[in-house]
Amino acid sequence: MTRDTCSPEKSTTNTGVRVLAGQHVLVTGGSEGIGYGIAERLLDAGATVSLAARRPGVLDAAVERLRMQCGDSNRVSGVVADISDADSITAMFETAEGRNGPLNVLVANAGSGSVVPFLELTAQQWRDCIELNLTGTFLCVQAAARSMVERTDENRSIIVVSSIRALGARPSLVPYGTSKAGLNQLVRLTAYELAATGVRVNALSPGITATPLAQDRNNLFDERAATVPMGRAGTPADMAAAALYLASPDSAFVTGTNLVVDGGESLY
Repeated sequence: MTRDTCSPEKSTTNTGVRVLAGQHVLVTGGSEGIGYGIAERLLDAGATVSLAARRPGVLDAAVERLRMQCGDSNRVSGVVADISDADSITAMFETAEGRNGPLNVLVANAGSGSVVPFLELTAQQWRDCIELNLTGTFLCVQAAARSMVERTDENRSIIVVSSIRALGARPSLVPYGTSKAGLNQLVRLTAYELAATGVRVNALSPGITATPLAQDRNNLFDERAATVPMGRAGTPADMAAAALYLASPDSAFVTGTNLVVDGGESLY
């Protein structure tokens, strides 16, 4: 069943006001999985959403789905971007803000990883993961912050999607886990530096999450999901609910935190 993304009873405050009405949100890696789920929920909350992804066909399909659910094509637009490329990131921000105005919320979600035993890992595989997950996210956070500090809007939030793989150790995930651990420290340091400006920076760390990509790449997905203390894998909707809190004025006094959403998976 398709969720009614723009239903007025969803994602509201107790007074019935949609908490992100009039806000411009940019979601990287937003065409599928967690990124798409977050974009859907923030759109539901009234935001105007710029959806960024690398593959034009997949991006166009995601934008069209959101427009159909919402019934307002002016609140959803797509921008093709490769987050491992600095020039592409610059062009992404210019395009998104040129269309939809200054940015209120960045969701830096784009990232990837592969399962490769440490002794078989190549230098190129290491570089590819670090360039996308860590360096690319750093450039996105910096670009968003440079835009946000020039203004005095009440709500200016940067959300970095990390992972609980930064908190523990699993075999064959060296570049991925290292890059995500780096993101957690990036969040802490930038949050401290930007706090006086009113710009908030927080991390969201999912545990195992039921996305098509995760399930396709992990032949042990169901087995591992069953070991989560709450008895299931997370969903994009679970992550999106947490992202909405961090994106909204409800988290106005929250910065530098790492919000773990994993059903207790990181407790063992």
